[in-house]
Amino acid sequence: MTITKPPNHQITKFSSGFTLIEVLVATAIMGISLGVLLSGFAQGHRQAFRGDMAREAAYIAESVLYGLATNELESLSSSKEDVEDHLGWSYKVEIRDLVLKITAQDQDLEEMEIPELKELVLTVQPPYDAHPFVLTSWIPAEQI
Repeated sequence: MTITKPPNHQITKFSSGFTLIEVLVATAIMGISLGVLLSGFAQGHRQAFRGDMAREAAYIAESVLYGLATNELESLSSSKEDVEDHLGWSYKVEIRDLVLKITAQDQDLEEMEIPELKELVLTVQPPYDAHPFVLTSWIPAEQI
């Protein structure tokens, strides 16, 4: 039995490493993956910031409503007031007559005023021109 040696395979400079196309494809895949990952992270950050603002607005609304419960409601004005200890936050309280707009099926819009109830609208405006938080409540007219 005779053993023969396979011919020597010489490595040429063209057969080693990656081609330019392979490097570009890998870079594009990495870029797309990184873009998707970072956009998800940014969206989560925005949602957390919005949640923090909603929590702060709820705290301010609770404080304002507690202050309204201890004071007379008739002395309220519709002017905008700044919130103490919360830089950039403001609120506005409005009390108006309650008017319900009712539309029955296949009928026109009908407005119904209810004199026994008033509508209290509390608008809390966060800083940075963000969307305001609005709380609407109905209160008996005899409390005003």
